[in-house]
Amino acid sequence: MRKQSLTLALAACLAAAPSLAAQSNSGASRLPQSDAGLYGDAARVAWTYVEKQTQPESGFVNSVINYPYATVWDIGSGIAALYCAGELGLVDRTEYDRRMRLVLKTLRETGMYDNGGFNKNYSTRTGKMAGRNNAESSQADKGYGWSALDTGRLLTWLRIVEVNQPQYRDDVEAIVHRLDFRRMVADGYLRGEDVSPRGGRARAYQEGKLGYEQYSATGYALWGQRADRALSLSANTRPITVMGVPLVADNRGGRLTSEPFILMGLETGWTPEQRELAWRVLAAQEARFRQTGTVTIVSEDALNRPPYFLYYSVWSDGREFAVEPPEGAPPGDTPRTVSTKAAFGWHALLPSSYTLKGVQTVAAARTSNGWGAGVFEADARISGGENVNTAAIVLESALYVKRGGRPLIEPVAPPAAPAAAAR
Repeated sequence: MRKQSLTLALAACLAAAPSLAAQSNSGASRLPQSDAGLYGDAARVAWTYVEKQTQPESGFVNSVINYPYATVWDIGSGIAALYCAGELGLVDRTEYDRRMRLVLKTLRETGMYDNGGFNKNYSTRTGKMAGRNNAESSQADKGYGWSALDTGRLLTWLRIVEVNQPQYRDDVEAIVHRLDFRRMVADGYLRGEDVSPRGGRARAYQEGKLGYEQYSATGYALWGQRADRALSLSANTRPITVMGVPLVADNRGGRLTSEPFILMGLETGWTPEQRELAWRVLAAQEARFRQTGTVTIVSEDALNRPPYFLYYSVWSDGREFAVEPPEGAPPGDTPRTVSTKAAFGWHALLPSSYTLKGVQTVAAARTSNGWGAGVFEADARISGGENVNTAAIVLESALYVKRGGRPLIEPVAPPAAPAAAAR
């Protein structure tokens, strides 16, 4: 019933927003040839970061420039960036093969948390687990937990590599078989585990909210591990309106932002329901621009000043266009930024004069070391350092454009459930 009422509510609102309806129903848009060239140039800049920041011992890419640690999400982004660079011809096949085999070898051999999942954090120098706050201590020998959401991104990219480049199948499947899916997928949801920083007790919990939850659950589904409630856009949502645009919010709280919808569109392709919500997330950002004159392209991103990271959302716990620091950050203002990765992602997926304006706005984030995270809304100065997630999404967007608007993995039947799931 919830899904039916949500669908009816969205359908009713279409009549009130005919220009947005026309955009939604226009089908797969095509970029002008000049924009296709723009993406080729942007991809070369993005590859500069990956080429300079890949660690020779592990094959992992530094999460942020010269910072030798990476989450599992970052590791997935490193694989994504390498794969796309190979497909775009930015790295020759021999060097590509060497790099891909190295990072897969590291994932086959590195330590895991409690023999169940990849640890939340790894040293990119050594490929070994890192503890909280990157502590190289006895804690790092055991790990301190896994993120089910981060693992979902890694699973998506392992599946893309396996399907499109079967020469790596044995390595990929060996990595996936290391995961204990019974502990990661339960009661239709994704579950993380970690050790409490106070008391050191193990704890398990449901992980994910609207957007990232569906994106990551898709990664598990690609391997035959369906978390049906996590995949649903309507299981935990209610209708809201932002800047006159009908949307939905998660009943459990959380943020509604660009990145997970961009990733779904580029990598696995949107379902009709996902596309409906995705273009509305973008439409709300354009509506803010129409009302304020401020180019608005939101995401979570690195910052080059305290608090060094921000969450910028269309909607967050009842607030429109909220910008928030990470948990535990000291008091202080968190600036608003225009996101490089989101600008390139939206323009590849739903190109328009507005998304082109977004790409043009983030041009100032280009550096000799790759793409900075974005620019400040207030003055268009570069707002955050070069990082693997920005590089990956720019490269993904360029490959999506090269493929004529086709997602990076075509619909395929999932393989048989890995043996680890039966443990």
